[in-house]
Amino acid sequence: MPDMPRQYRSGEGDIIDLLDQLQSTVSEAKGLPFSDNCIVDRQDVLYWINQIRDALPEEVRQARWIVEQNRQVVASARQKAESILRESEQQSAMMIDEHEITLQARAVADKMIEEANQTSWEMRVASTEYARQRLSEIENHLTEMLVKVQKNKKELK
Repeated sequence: MPDMPRQYRSGEGDIIDLLDQLQSTVSEAKGLPFSDNCIVDRQDVLYWINQIRDALPEEVRQARWIVEQNRQVVASARQKAESILRESEQQSAMMIDEHEITLQARAVADKMIEEANQTSWEMRVASTEYARQRLSEIENHLTEMLVKVQKNKKELK
């Protein structure tokens, strides 16, 4: 077993570093004459393969955890976006309703004002007509009285 830093012996090393060490072991192996084959120390190669196996599950677990966290973040962001969208749609609908209620209230108020003005004008016309009639009646009555007074005055002379 080669002398390597403690982190590799405990299986906590970075998978890339472990693969680099395996590659170095194979690259530095003695070559066979007239071929690309080489003689490698079986113990060294098996050691590095075992180290990679030991490190790989942790790397894979971390990758899976990161993917799961990513999914959760995306799902949470989607839910928040949908919630914001629903709230904005509800607020928009409420504002439209409030606008419609305001328009209806203004229409009712305008109608009430128009009716009040119409009633006021009709009352003014009616009261003026009543006053004319009463004044005409009083004038006629006073005229009759004046005629009687003048008649009585002539009789006294």
